[in-house]
Amino acid sequence: MPLKTILVSLNDVSRRDILVSVAISLADKHNAHLIGLYVIPAVRIYPAIAAGASLSGIDTVRIFLEEHAIATEKAFKEAVRKAGIEAEWRKIEPSAVNIADGVIAHGFQTDLIIVSQQKEAVNDGIESDFCERVVMESGRPVLLIPVSGNFEHIGESVVVGWNATRESARAIFDALPLLKSSRATRLIWVDPHDNEQLAGDLPGAEMAAALARHGVNSTAEAVPTDDNWEGVVLRSWAGDMLLSRASDLGADLIVMGAYGHSRWREYVFGGATRAVLHHMTLPVLMSH
Repeated sequence: MPLKTILVSLNDVSRRDILVSVAISLADKHNAHLIGLYVIPAVRIYPAIAAGASLSGIDTVRIFLEEHAIATEKAFKEAVRKAGIEAEWRKIEPSAVNIADGVIAHGFQTDLIIVSQQKEAVNDGIESDFCERVVMESGRPVLLIPVSGNFEHIGESVVVGWNATRESARAIFDALPLLKSSRATRLIWVDPHDNEQLAGDLPGAEMAAALARHGVNSTAEAVPTDDNWEGVVLRSWAGDMLLSRASDLGADLIVMGAYGHSRWREYVFGGATRAVLHHMTLPVLMSH
């Protein structure tokens, strides 16, 4: 499926210009309609506040969001006007108290969602599990942009995490529009000895053949790790290995499945997914 509708979440105002630049570049390349989305969530009422405590803290956050919405709308509209692409601005105020709920609801109708990697301990109104929720609940591929760095080119050289699972298969085929235009795609199977029956003699060869039928020129590579310490498997090393190989190869994009599940209201991620979410230094496309 081609990329025809792209949504970029712009509540991370510190990364606004980078997010807009990446979104415009992809929309222009794929002749896609671009949606710039800014969410002002409903006020979260706690029992103490309901009993008459001050709303000043909430008012401060609300004012911050409103003020930056004006500047963000202006910057977005000016950038898309200069680029000459088809685009629209959406500022929404849903009844939900989380920004992620608004992004997920509007993301359902898109081919790709672009968000910023979550920063730690920043009081910008964005909830701490924002990225996790968008990745796990939207049902759409999510392109995460690191909190630092400029990314003029995305998808020319791609590293794909592949291990014959549902999540990794979903990520690869969600990323096909990007893979088709890449100069080089490397399928990385970390520790194929963990599942020798699925990996076979040439781990990743069958997926490389499937991608070739779509016009994607890819090579497969098996990467072992020394991931046993006193018999304990450290799966986060798989994520670190993907990041390391991407750096070695000069890749500008990682494609991988997101592994995890919800426990009560907290997302519990697999080691590789968690490692990449926290340590990414280049854009990562995740699908669940």
